[in-house]
Amino acid sequence: MSLDPLLLNLLACPIDKRALLYLAEYDVLYNPRLRRSYKVRDGIPVMLADQGETVTDEEHRTLLRAAASGGAAATLQVPVSSLLSDDSFSEEAT
Repeated sequence: MSLDPLLLNLLACPIDKRALLYLAEYDVLYNPRLRRSYKVRDGIPVMLADQGETVTDEEHRTLLRAAASGGAAATLQVPVSSLLSDDSFSEEAT
């Protein structure tokens, strides 16, 4: 189940208040800056700071690869590419 685009335009990270990546395949909203993921349960995003999970380096790379290959939508009407400028991901891609 994917999230409504109108809802995506409203969602921000509860910690830094910036845009997130929505990866429907993984049922998560992901903040690559803080490396925090927020689960989407039964179509409802769980956007509580204390419910977010810190991801491992490998999970981070997997989520960024999925997003870079078109498997993500960004929240707050920002381009997905602006959320993929993570230094560790950029170095791997070269």
